Amino acid sequence: WVMKALRSKKHVLMEKPVSTTTSDYEDMLVLAKSVNRYLMDGTMFVHNMRTNHFLNYIAQEDDFGQPTRINSEFTFRGDEEFFANNIRTAKDGDPFGCIGDLGWYSVRMAQLVFRKVGSGTVRSAQVTHWKLNSDNVPIDATCLVTFYDGDTKDGDSEKVLSFHCSFVHPLRQRIEVCGTKQSATMVDYVIPKEGSNSWTIVHGQELTANDVFAVLSSDEVEAPSGPVQEVLMWRNFSRYSRAVEDEGWTDGDAAALSSLSLETQMIATALMESIRAGGKLIILN
Repeated sequence: WVMKALRSKKHVLMEKPVSTTTSDYEDMLVLAKSVNRYLMDGTMFVHNMRTNHFLNYIAQEDDFGQPTRINSEFTFRGDEEFFANNIRTAKDGDPFGCIGDLGWYSVRMAQLVFRKVGSGTVRSAQVTHWKLNSDNVPIDATCLVTFYDGDTKDGDSEKVLSFHCSFVHPLRQRIEVCGTKQSATMVDYVIPKEGSNSWTIVHGQELTANDVFAVLSSDEVEAPSGPVQEVLMWRNFSRYSRAVEDEGWTDGDAAALSSLSLETQMIATALMESIRAGGKLIILN
């Protein structure tokens, strides 16, 4: 349907994962560029002003240090109706299951963080624990994705994303970025709490005499707010589509977001390959 829409000269906003293979997504992009039409996946939190505010702080190396590890969870507990009829649990619907639906967000946030500080080259992907339903669709998975600095592939420069995605656990949507000096956390990074646009900086944690108690130093940061992130996503989609239609794929922001999306798909595909290979570490080029 995406290819048909592009051939009909339509811009396309897609649900994620955008495909079941990376090569299919590459074919979509080739066609989109040939007809000057834009493809964008519907990862809405990318367009939230809070996300950019969060990333700008993490990039302040004097205060935050170098981000080296990201821990994330995005889970919700599906009911009987969900497991029986939802497209996300069917092999002929979305065979990526919780990895393509929920893990996609954890991967995207890690890409944004590590690209922001120049460490955005993905190295490997692995699923270390998983549960499949009767259709062999993942409904619970614990995953590792590693990144490195540019062309440096030594272990000292490796950055790690560890995340849990699941359809069988209560709603959790937390991201924690650990730097060498501080850490930063959002407990609602995908779908924000109503009336709040905040996140937390942890400056440090120390122990009292004889290690009896822990003393936490932290600040709640209120980010700029505006329209809900879905409205901002549609506005950006409209802006990028107009730019691509008028001038081709020369808009830097539009092209960068498309490149990011393709890499998210590549990582999700590698995680599925890891499951099929019994949890093997998949090295990405």
